[in-house]
Amino acid sequence: MQKTCKQCGSGFQIPQEDMEFYKRIAVKVGDKKIEMPSPTLCFACRHQKRLAFRNEMFLYHRKCDHSGKQIISMYSPDKPYQIYDQHIWWSDDWDPFEYGQEFDFSRPFFEQYRELQLKVPRMSVNNINAENSDYCNLSLNDKNCYLVFTADDNEDCAYGRFFDRNYRSFDCDYTYDSIDCYECMDMAKCNGCSYSHKCVNSSGLFLCYNMIGCHDCIGSANLRNKQHYIFNESYTPEEYEKKKADMALSTHSGLENARKQYEESLEKQPRKYLEIVNCEDSLGDYLRDCKNAQYCYNGFGLEDCKYMINCWKAKDCYDWDFVGATGSELCHEMGSSAYNMVNCHFCNGCWENCSEIYYAELCLNSKNLFGCISLRHKQYCILNKQYSREEYEELLPRIIEHMKNSGEWGEFFPIELSTFAYNETVAAEYFPLEKAESEKRGWGWIDDDTGKMYSGPNYEIPDDIKDVEDGICKEILICEETGKPYKIIPQELRFCKMKGLPVPKVSPRQRHKSRMTLRNPLHLWERKCDKCNADIRTTYEPKRPEPVYCEKCYREEVY
Repeated sequence: MQKTCKQCGSGFQIPQEDMEFYKRIAVKVGDKKIEMPSPTLCFACRHQKRLAFRNEMFLYHRKCDHSGKQIISMYSPDKPYQIYDQHIWWSDDWDPFEYGQEFDFSRPFFEQYRELQLKVPRMSVNNINAENSDYCNLSLNDKNCYLVFTADDNEDCAYGRFFDRNYRSFDCDYTYDSIDCYECMDMAKCNGCSYSHKCVNSSGLFLCYNMIGCHDCIGSANLRNKQHYIFNESYTPEEYEKKKADMALSTHSGLENARKQYEESLEKQPRKYLEIVNCEDSLGDYLRDCKNAQYCYNGFGLEDCKYMINCWKAKDCYDWDFVGATGSELCHEMGSSAYNMVNCHFCNGCWENCSEIYYAELCLNSKNLFGCISLRHKQYCILNKQYSREEYEELLPRIIEHMKNSGEWGEFFPIELSTFAYNETVAAEYFPLEKAESEKRGWGWIDDDTGKMYSGPNYEIPDDIKDVEDGICKEILICEETGKPYKIIPQELRFCKMKGLPVPKVSPRQRHKSRMTLRNPLHLWERKCDKCNADIRTTYEPKRPEPVYCEKCYREEVY
């Protein structure tokens, strides 16, 4: 079926297999079966809409609307919602049924849902079982961590995203099971690596790309089980240490000289067309242990899934951003939801053992919900109002029919219902917009005026980490790229001194943005393998300078 996206106007195809999936997830209410419509938006616009409901990295000080206490929150003080300290939100000190409302068949559903959003309390942050790690979000079991997001089981870390089971590491994204790493991306089981990308089971790497089982290398790429290489040339241990010392990598000037040479050499190194490992009949990028995962990105353990991004261990699901997880199946149009979600649709921020829930936010361990917020262990509820099973099964088909007539049924929440400004959300990373365009669409914007607030003396960061004194942690620094203020925290300085790394001259948020450019767009282009000329589909745009190889040629060249 050919369609035109009602948001961007581009044409997109809905294959027959997708139509079969929508038939499988038809709503069953009593003896009634209500069809699930096919999407009206293209893949990219559906993805953008769901991401516009997820704020990971923006934190603020505001007051808890229950206790009046000053708290850390992912909601800025000007947001009109009821925000509770996360510990109060999880407690029994309040009742979400107090905010329930009758469904009004004279008004659109989303309009009524907006009213519920403004009343029902929301948690300040999602930072569970944190120890000395208050400034984190969407995180679990972190200890002595600062500004880590979508990050679990880390200790003594800061400035990380998609960041699990790491120790004493800073400024890393998509990094797992690693120790003493700095400014890294897509790393696993690495130790003491800096400024490196896409490395596994390696240690002592500096400015390296796609290394496996390598140790003590600088400026190198595509090596396997090597040691003491500099710009892909082998050296004795003694020669290596002398050349490393001559490069003066503890200084900004030495680092920038090495980085320039590394980036020039990297343009000549072959790239694998897609990052797919141990997958069967799958298409996408950064996939591992998947079977029949189509147009999926950043996932593992997916089976019979399509249009899934940053998800894992789900089966027979479509259109899901963050995170799926064990036991989830027959879901679609989901955002920031996880763990044993079965036959759930159009949900955001719902977790753990939910089934048959529709248009819900922040609901857990519940089933048979429609249009609800912040319910736990509940059943047969609509707009936070309790019904009997008979009442629920009589009312729900009428509501869906009403939504069909208003053009709302089958659509994920409109971005206008996001509780965050567009530029606070992950959508702004993948689909950047200017302020005027976002406000024109009614998607909101929050201004960052920190650059105007600071008018103190300019602090000159010494070139060599050896000359940096502890007092720098009391100074307000100015980001070289954005002109906005930032700080060096004491544990960050101790780490840089221990590793002999220059103190960053760019703010943490801007460093994160730079790392994210190392990942390709969530888009597939058709092009030829630069070695054998075979047809391939790849996330490398054809005009890019790097040679891109098919699987066969890449293995012959690199392994």
